[in-house]
Amino acid sequence: MSGTVLHYELPNNKFQRVIFTVFGLFALIICPFELWRGVWPLNLTTPFFGVVMLGGMSVGAIAIYAGLFTPSAVLTLSPGFIAIDRRYLWGPARTILRAADIEAIAVECQQQSEGPDDWYAAIKLKAQPPLRSRPLSTREAAERQAAEFRAALRI
Repeated sequence: MSGTVLHYELPNNKFQRVIFTVFGLFALIICPFELWRGVWPLNLTTPFFGVVMLGGMSVGAIAIYAGLFTPSAVLTLSPGFIAIDRRYLWGPARTILRAADIEAIAVECQQQSEGPDDWYAAIKLKAQPPLRSRPLSTREAAERQAAEFRAALRI
């Protein structure tokens, strides 16, 4: 924290984007390549292999979407406002939120089926989904992060 301005980065770097996109392309190509013999010519196994093939291809399409369209963001928190600078592959976008748009700053827990739970400091907004911090390992860390957000916003 420098002065009264807090810069908080929510990264999604190019390496992550490339990995998701390459995995998605691989799934989109390999599923029909390997499973087409079970689909055509039509036989009793066609529905089974068709569903498996479409399922694998849909996972690939979702991975490509995540790789291409998930932005990285930098939150700049200053007294009275939040500036959100999102970096997409096609260029940047900026959103400014005023103090009136902020409903609350709270701590949230996302329970995991295996391993420890993830904790977040969340800035709850009135008309948009909440802005969440990076996953934190303990409630205390999430509370410290939420306190930093409150101090920077002076709420």
